[in-house]
Amino acid sequence: MLIAVMATAPFIGATAQDDEFGVWTTLEASKKINKKLKLDFEAELRSIDFVNDIERISFGAGASYKFTKWLKASAGYIFIYSHSLDEKKTKWDDPLIIDGIGTYYDYNIDHDYWTERHRFHLSVTGDCKIGRVELSLRERLQFTRTNSATTDESKYRWQQNFDESYNETEPTISLKERAPELKEAKENTTLRSRLTAKWDIPKCKVNPFASIELYTRIDKWKGCDKLRYRAGASYKINKKNDISLYYMYQDAHDDDEPKGHAIGIEYSIEL
Repeated sequence: MLIAVMATAPFIGATAQDDEFGVWTTLEASKKINKKLKLDFEAELRSIDFVNDIERISFGAGASYKFTKWLKASAGYIFIYSHSLDEKKTKWDDPLIIDGIGTYYDYNIDHDYWTERHRFHLSVTGDCKIGRVELSLRERLQFTRTNSATTDESKYRWQQNFDESYNETEPTISLKERAPELKEAKENTTLRSRLTAKWDIPKCKVNPFASIELYTRIDKWKGCDKLRYRAGASYKINKKNDISLYYMYQDAHDDDEPKGHAIGIEYSIEL
């Protein structure tokens, strides 16, 4: 199914007004315990709102075990400190309609806030090599709990105005109330299926790669929730260090991340 999606889906979605853009920077470190067991650590910083704000900061740790040359399993934990930006919620059900002037909608604004997320994941990855191309398929089951948080909600309401002859004029909007609002804790369980292709170019330290990943919530099943496309290249500095640069696009907004584009930089080191 993943191969069919990769063949038919456009790699880069058309840019829309609600698409976000950010930069993702990741530092990864790994330590081999023996030929089969390896420990992994990561730290990540993501920006949002066209690099004007921070979306999230995360730290993770895990371990992987290689059963054969082509099959491995891994498990880990990621702590995510997530930033939600101001969100405008329009009240479409009760508009103010003025003949000859226009239609006006009241709205509320949830102000920005930070919240903590705890993510646990289990993965199985299989890979094979065809000529100079290495294909890998990773199936990851992840459980995420988002803690409750408190923010402020501002309520803005339109008010009808009249001139000296009591004719309707352009209305004005004003802040009617600002009060604390509780964002309740929530949980989700998601299956992530990622197909990756890497090209091994002879006598070259630069190796291009591309991937497609399907996100499917299995606690509230409704099919594929979003697709994430990624393309880039890695550069091997030496035996223990390499750096990657990539472009990413995801086609839908969810509780975890906004729809949009990102440029990513990853630095990996073997300890």
